[in-house]
Amino acid sequence: MSKLCKQFVLFALLLSSSVSSFSQPAKYSIADESWSPYWIVHSNNISGILNDIMLQLDLRIVFSLAADQPFPLKRAQKRFKEGHVQIECCVNEAWRSSEEQVEVSLWTDPVMTVEEVLIFPVGKPFEFNKYEDLQGKVISTVRGYGYVGSEFFIRSDSGDNISQIQKVALERADAGIIDRTALFYALKNSRILKDRGLEIEIGPVINRSELKVRVHISRPELLVPINAAINKMKQDGTIQKIIDSYISND
Repeated sequence: MSKLCKQFVLFALLLSSSVSSFSQPAKYSIADESWSPYWIVHSNNISGILNDIMLQLDLRIVFSLAADQPFPLKRAQKRFKEGHVQIECCVNEAWRSSEEQVEVSLWTDPVMTVEEVLIFPVGKPFEFNKYEDLQGKVISTVRGYGYVGSEFFIRSDSGDNISQIQKVALERADAGIIDRTALFYALKNSRILKDRGLEIEIGPVINRSELKVRVHISRPELLVPINAAINKMKQDGTIQKIIDSYISND
């Protein structure tokens, strides 16, 4: 076989391997509990900001993305660890900091930055500059969620954001800590809050987190195209348009 022919065969094999890699669909995980408006889960009907971002990513990259069926969060994380799913959108690195998760995780560029804000009963805000300012305050929170600075305040847990907002509006807590986008989504869509005419004051940002796509270590070739798509979606306003579709009153 001539040298030129050997080079052609080698090139063809490499190209075939590359195409094969990108032709393999990548599964992304979904938890079976809603995190509105980021993931909205009703049985197997999935919507929400992060769901829409994944659908957009699927349109913009050369390989196929497929949603896994919804599982409880711990089961979903176990499936990622074992490589049954290769993508998780979108979480903060600190939320997956256990050794067993760190060792199987690669991270993309940030998809978005989310903010938690303080909310107050109308006419009763207090000054906040540092977490110590929450010392001794009763703060409305959501059961099962962790909060930065929680060592300083007294938690008053509710089952969801709507109950949490009600508690603050009815002055059953000194303040609440809530994701800004989740707050606007609740104020826009909650019939309970609208019918009861409940109002709150929105205070300062108390915490910021960068959300990224997590990629299983077995699929490092996914990072570059996903990063390229994410950055394009940020530049052309696609991600902001998705967010606005869930919280804007226009």
